[in-house]
This record gives sequence, C-alpha cells and structure tokens, in this order.
Amino acid sequence: MSFCLRDAKVASLSLSLSLSTAGLLLSATTAQAAAPGMDSLSEIVLTATRTAGDPDLLAVPVIVITRREVEDALASDATDLISARPGIEVARSGGIGQPASLFMRGTESNHTAVLIDGVRINPGTIGGAALQNIPAESIERIEIVKGPRSALYGSDAIGGVVNIITRAGAARGANLFASTGRYGTTTAAADGGTALGENAGIGGSIVSRDSNGFAPRAAAASSGGFRDTAGNLQLQGQPTDNLLMRGGGWRSAGRVYYDNYGSQGAEDFVTSSYAGSVQWQAAHGIDYRATINRAEDLIDQLRSPDYAHTRRDGLELQGNWLVAGLHRLSAGTLLNDEHTTASSYGTVFDVTTRTRQYFLQDQVQSGPHSLLLAAAHTQHSTFGGHGNWNAEYSLQLGAWQLRTATGTGFHAPDSTDRFGYGGNPSLQPETSRQFDAGVIWRLSPAHRFELDAFDNRIDNLVDYVVTNYVTFAGRNENVSRTRIRGLEASYQLQLDDWTMQAGATWQNPRNVADDTLLLRRARQNFSLSSQYRLGLLSLGGDLHYVGRRFDASYPTNKELPGYALLALRMNYEITPSWNLQLRVDNALDRRYQEILGYNTARRGFTLATRLRLR
Repeated sequence: MSFCLRDAKVASLSLSLSLSTAGLLLSATTAQAAAPGMDSLSEIVLTATRTAGDPDLLAVPVIVITRREVEDALASDATDLISARPGIEVARSGGIGQPASLFMRGTESNHTAVLIDGVRINPGTIGGAALQNIPAESIERIEIVKGPRSALYGSDAIGGVVNIITRAGAARGANLFASTGRYGTTTAAADGGTALGENAGIGGSIVSRDSNGFAPRAAAASSGGFRDTAGNLQLQGQPTDNLLMRGGGWRSAGRVYYDNYGSQGAEDFVTSSYAGSVQWQAAHGIDYRATINRAEDLIDQLRSPDYAHTRRDGLELQGNWLVAGLHRLSAGTLLNDEHTTASSYGTVFDVTTRTRQYFLQDQVQSGPHSLLLAAAHTQHSTFGGHGNWNAEYSLQLGAWQLRTATGTGFHAPDSTDRFGYGGNPSLQPETSRQFDAGVIWRLSPAHRFELDAFDNRIDNLVDYVVTNYVTFAGRNENVSRTRIRGLEASYQLQLDDWTMQAGATWQNPRNVADDTLLLRRARQNFSLSSQYRLGLLSLGGDLHYVGRRFDASYPTNKELPGYALLALRMNYEITPSWNLQLRVDNALDRRYQEILGYNTARRGFTLATRLRLR
C-alpha cells in the first residue's frame, strides 16, 4: 500500500514545490499563526501529546526554542540550536554541513525521532536524521520532548522527539537576512507571507548557504566545503467554519565535500518533507484529522557509485474527544510505507518496509492533578507486532510541580543494519524502558528551576562486532545492554532587559555487558546563556562545557579531554525593523575534539543583518 505525493525536483540553486491536497501535519506539530479569518481552528499543538494543551501541565521534560531565540543565537543550523541544551549532546565530524550525531539522554544517535513540521525525516538507511541540512533561518520553533515516545511516534523514539517547525506558516510581511563569516561562510535568507482573502493564507521561505569549510581531518585532502539551498511553502484555507485545510513542503538540497580516508570525497544530498492535512471540528470537544505525507533522504556519491536513498509515504488518521469534561481521548493510526535502496562498498540492497501503528491515549485533568496514559501496537513487516506504552502523572502544589513518568520505546534496525556492509538479517529490535521523576519550582513569573532524574535501560542494542582486526571485517549483532542514569537541572530568568538560561547534566551512560562508558557521551555537560538589553543594544554570551568521554580506537578506546567554549553575541537595532548582529564563536580560540581524529573550528566571527518589511 502506498500513499504518494508528487515528487519535487530541485536544482542546486533553485527550489520548486508541488502541492497536492497538501497541508502541514496537524497531529504532531505546533500549529502556525493562522491567516485572517482562520482563528476559530487555530491552536497550540504539543509534540508530547499530539493534542492541544498547556505545556505547564506536562509530566515529561520539554524544551521549546522560540523564533526570538533562533534569531538571537545567529546559529548556522538546527544542530547548533539544540547542542547545549540539558540532556542533549552533539558530535560533528568537521565544520558546517558535515554529519552530526545527536545523543538524547545518552541514547544512540538513531534513537531520537526527528520531525519537520510533524513529518519524521529519519532515513531508513543510516538512522540519524540530517540535522546539518536544516538551516537555522528556516526554523520558526523547535519542540524537544525527552524520554520514550514510541507509543505516539513509533520506531526511533527511544531517547525522545525533536520537532522542527519551519518558517512558512508563521511568516508575515517580508523578512530579509544576510550573513558572512570565517571559512568563507555566507548565508542569505528571505521569508514572507500574506492573506489570500478572508479565509486563506500563504507563506514561504528560502535560505542559501555556502562555506569553504576547513579540513575535516588532519592532513585531509578535502577542504570540507559545503553549499545548500533550502526552502518551504505553506498554503492554508478555511472553506467553512468547521473545516481547515493545510498544505506545504520543505526541501534542502546541496553538496558537501569530506575526507574519504585521505582523498577528497563529495556527495549530493536532498532532505525533504511534504504533507497535506484536513481537520474537521465535528462538535465542541470533538475533531478529526487526516494527513498524508512524504519524507525523502537522498545521498549520491560523486566519486564512486555508492548511494543511499529513502522515500517514506505515510497516512495518519486521528480523532480527539472530550468526555465528561474530564477525559481527553485520542485514537489514531499511522501507516507508513518506506522504500530504501543503497550501494556501499559493493553491497547493494533494495528493501520495502511497511509499518502499521494504532494508538490510544487518555489525558485526564482534575484540579491540580494531570494524568496521561497511552498505549500503541505496531505491526512491522519484518519484526511482527510490538507494543509500547506511557504512564505520566503531574501534581501542582502552588509554586511547585511534582511529576513522574515511565514508558517504553523501541527501534527497529534500519535497512543498512540488516542488509548493508556487515548487515545481519537476523537482528531483533532494540527495546527500552525509562523512568523519570522531577520537580519544577516557579519562584516567581521571572524565575523557573527544574530538576529531573532519569533511568533508561536498553536491551538488544545493535553493535558492529569486528571479527578481523586487519581488514576490520565484521557483522552487526544484538550484543549490548545499556543502562543510562542521569540528573538534569535547569534555571531560567526572564526579566524585561535581562534573560538567562543555565543547564547541567550528570549522567552515567554505561554498557552493562562489559561495564564500559558509551562512546562519545560525556558524564558531565554544563551550559550558560545570557543576554542583556541596553536600549537599542543587546549583549549576550554562551558558555558550554563538555566533560571527558571516550571514542573508538584500536586496540583500546581513547579518552578525549573535556573542553569549554565561549561565544559572544551583539545585536544593534538601527531602526525598529533593521538590525546588525555580530557573533564570535570559540572566543578563547580553544583546540578541542568532538570526534577522535576530526578537526573543529577555531575562533570565528559572523556578521549579519536582518530587515523586516511589513
């Protein structure tokens, strides 16, 4: 069974989007600001529950990165925006555009489901989503849910969910942006939106990035250059008071140069998502939603015949009912057909995978008590049936909120794990169970302190087992069992002229089988970000510390030293609609490594300007 949207084709410096009955996914994303005449069905939809609700009542840790934070950060891509948040670690193999691995609460890089406007973009060939292909200037908002969410999102949600909401739905008027920085890095962006009569609206954005980069590895033959063009478009309309339709798509395409064991490698890539949705408000407290979507992740090597292609078509149906003014019931189904093809080192595969997920969720709100129960059954064409669940409770006691949550997750081995180099068709899914307990203290509207403890156990972890240390030949096996225990703390200060965020993570990400620490995950991470506004001038800084960790080496793993990075920011408003920004990264010019053998950026300056036209 296949649910196809029309393919979109893109040249390296242009973008075209074709829309069918398209619309952005409503069941798993934050709804964007509606066009005039569309307010009756506008809502805030939370990634954590797939329904509208108050984020302060959630019993799981959620991080929300707003558009203002995106603009203040002057970041390059989604990786930079989330890398210093509590419970999140990122390791990049070089500079801008080079692959980045995301570790959520110590889990593997393919254990976090990444969505763009609610559409999952994790490829079926290599697992981890290509966050480096998502420019910051195309992002309106990011919602991060920590902890297992397989009951609502299926495979890949062992560590959590990252939902990236694009600019198209929120753009109003016109906005222009341009920046230049070290390593010949430039960015140009534009977005805009307008009403189409009283009951419809359209918005879009386009971002072009180009960088000469730097050598990803010592004595590398490649400069690590990168270029891409990303754009998205959204159209929405409300033909009747009870019916809302949305359609849109997002696409990033470009080329990246990398080090291929001493020679220069290069690949072309396309990362995209498209969706169309219809929402019908049947009665007060009752609504139904239907969504079709497509996600693509295409990689083609330029100096070899290797490639990796993923195309995933989906149909999602969801109904929500308010029962007795107390229960918010949700039921739905997620149908996905995934087609993966790849060639790597002479190994070729062509695999179609079908998943059918059915979920039921009940949210209960009674005075200071909030309860969530969710369960799902997933039928996988390779691994058969699999069940997952979540149980969460929150209690509000004045300025204090106590919460606890537990749930399960699973990750089905991708096509490369089963049929690529070292593939093993007999692999079994990785499974997890996590427990979380936390407290929030709202001392005043300006002060918020949060503390969370978690314990996550993962069974059947897939590892590549080397059988010949001369040729490094081997095979993927379910050999590991991990336990990750940790503590996260965060503090937020929000005053008229001064904002500050501080976060810390202490964790013990350990392989139980051999009692070793998991690779590339530090036991301590600390971050501090602050910004002070002096009239037309804003000054800010970011301090990020990453503790010691291990990386793969032969014959024994090697310990990488910890490091601290300081970034400085300045923003000056020339006029209410025109500003200049300056950012200094690695201000102390520290030498450090995120991945063994890979270089990182030295001190660099970024100068930018932003113009808002209304």
